[in-house]
Amino acid sequence: MRSLNQVHFKRIFVAVGVALFAALNALAAETGDAYKGVEYFGSSQLTTMELEKILALKPGANLAAIEKALDRLEKTLEARHIPNNVEVVAGQPGTIYIAVDVLDSSNETVPTRKLKNPRHVLVRSEKPFLVLDQLTKRLEKLTEEGRSWSESYRDGSKYYSDEPSNQYVAEIERFAPDMREELLAVVESDPDANRRKKAVELLGWAGETPYTTNRLTDAFDDSDPKVRVAAIRYVFPRLNLLPDEYPYIRLIQAASRELNRPSHQDRSKALYVLLWLAKKNVLFVRDIKGYNEARLKQLASDSVLPTVKVPAQQLLAIIAEWDKGPVQ
Repeated sequence: MRSLNQVHFKRIFVAVGVALFAALNALAAETGDAYKGVEYFGSSQLTTMELEKILALKPGANLAAIEKALDRLEKTLEARHIPNNVEVVAGQPGTIYIAVDVLDSSNETVPTRKLKNPRHVLVRSEKPFLVLDQLTKRLEKLTEEGRSWSESYRDGSKYYSDEPSNQYVAEIERFAPDMREELLAVVESDPDANRRKKAVELLGWAGETPYTTNRLTDAFDDSDPKVRVAAIRYVFPRLNLLPDEYPYIRLIQAASRELNRPSHQDRSKALYVLLWLAKKNVLFVRDIKGYNEARLKQLASDSVLPTVKVPAQQLLAIIAEWDKGPVQ
């Protein structure tokens, strides 16, 4: 049977990638992760009672039990031809949630973008893509061996506490700035979703953050959840690099659409972008309220995940203060 570690990378869409994988492994090693609950907003194809019966997990269940439950869920949904996004989410230290979204007509109201000029996009060199694969494997290897690592940002570029990883970064930086337009073309037009996702990640070393952020905002509407979340993960840690005259309304609108898409990572990442914007400028609150108030109330009330419930509540509190008007 596959380990839960393999499940994260091969079967379950966990867009936060190796960073969450590392956090879960560390928690498991230090405290022993335990099941806390399931996040599910319902569907006519699968009732909450059915889902809980399939999982058959009690609070406090260990990783082995969670793995078996996920295997049962995968087989059941596959047999019933129910398209889905299933994610394992770390809660408070030592706790694990399962987030389940069924893809049906109830969540198809938010359109996704069409590729601008569908084709395999040729670039001057495939080497950055190959080096990125090597970097990913290096980080996975560190995690599997229980060796901790962390990320940091300098001038919009990501670096690691692991020096061999930074050597891969240095190699990518030899190519990425000059390939910026080619990488953006991959994101906008290449039919291969994995290639689009990698291009987004490579743009993290291409510089010109405001320009790149504006171009990548359209990828919040990509048809593939991995690409959508890669784009918003590019944007969030670089928000403080955007100038005052930046077209923030595009970010508000794109994150608001992402908030309604059917995956935990879509919801969570969109919430934190909107929360950052609401705190940055009170003038943004009106639009955030107009696009999202009903959805925020639903998430603040019904979500069991701290990464969704807490930012939703914080945004509602900011909106409530804005509703009171300026302080006299």
